[in-house]
This record gives sequence, C-alpha cells and structure tokens, in this order.
Amino acid sequence: MRLTGLTILAPLVFSAFLMGCRTDEEPTAAGPIEGVTNPSVEVLFDNTRALPVTGTFGWGISLLRVDPALNVSLSEVEERLHQSLLSALPGEGFVFTNTSPDYLVGFAVLAGASLDEAELNRSYGDLLAFPARTGAAPALNYSAGVLIVDIVESAHSHLLWRGAIKADIDMQLPTDRKQARCDGAIRELLRHYPSPPATGK
Repeated sequence: MRLTGLTILAPLVFSAFLMGCRTDEEPTAAGPIEGVTNPSVEVLFDNTRALPVTGTFGWGISLLRVDPALNVSLSEVEERLHQSLLSALPGEGFVFTNTSPDYLVGFAVLAGASLDEAELNRSYGDLLAFPARTGAAPALNYSAGVLIVDIVESAHSHLLWRGAIKADIDMQLPTDRKQARCDGAIRELLRHYPSPPATGK
C-alpha cells in the first residue's frame, strides 16, 4: 500500500498521549549517519506488553511527502527504504513474507513538507486502530526532514512501536551513496527497538 506525499527526517518530540504508551521526554542523540547532520531519534511504544522480537512482517503504508522543487524520485526513495528494512529486520529476528504477516512495517518520509499526527494515522485506513488521545496533550506535528517507521500488529491493527529520526539532509549526496544513507538511518532507528536504550526497558 503506497500513499504519495510523505517522508520524514526532522526533529520530533513525542508526548506520552496514549494510555499504556511510553516515550522519551527528550530526543535521543543519534550516531553518525552518512549524508545527514544533527540526527535525533524519538520513540513511542506500547509498554503494556512485551514487544515482539521474532515473527513475520509485510509492508504497511509508505507515505512520501517531498517538496517537488527537491527533484526527488519517490519510487527510488521507497525502494531504498524497502531494501534497508529487508536487510535490517532479519537481524532483529523478523522474516519477510507476502502472505498473512504477523506485523506490518510502514514508513513515512517528509522533506520540505509537513504532516500532523492525525493525518499520519488516517493514512492507514482500516490497517490501524489508533487509540483516542487522552488528556489535554497537544496533537503532534511533523515537519521537513523526518523518517518515521511504524510496526503494527496485523491481527488487531495495533500500533506497537513508532520510531522517528530527524536530521538535516545533504541533498547533494551522490546517488551511489544514498542507499548507505537509508541503511544508516534504518539501523539507527532499529537500534532503539523494542525500546530506546536510555529507558532500560
């Protein structure tokens, strides 16, 4: 399932707006990634359950929102991210399948564009039963320069984990190094799965 118009790589601040969900209060500094500067990571996850470390996965949404003036091929961005996830997730204990996966892995990318939390969640349609916001926490807004990866339990359309990495992107990076940039961003995000190292969870 692909929805054009979204891609993420920018600083994010998640708030603990769901019952049973946890997030770091401050962004976590990320390790060096080729072609990006000032990266930081935010993670939202369901702390009412042990998050899976094995199982099968398939593709959820891919939402790409990139300013047309940047002259970026959305299909190439999507392909690079698929390759990065196919390479990295088996190392986490997951196996890709096209048939009845246990989990759906989706992503969103923003470059020179913005997206709010409600729009991101609506992108899933019936694929995500996102709990209603509790309390008076403000809605989240994402802006230029962000990559978000979601892991959703297929059987119950339940969002288990959402990681976002924000950074300044070098748009002049040679084409033959762009896959390495995607690989580095995905590796950094998954370093925080199932929960950020700083939480001790």
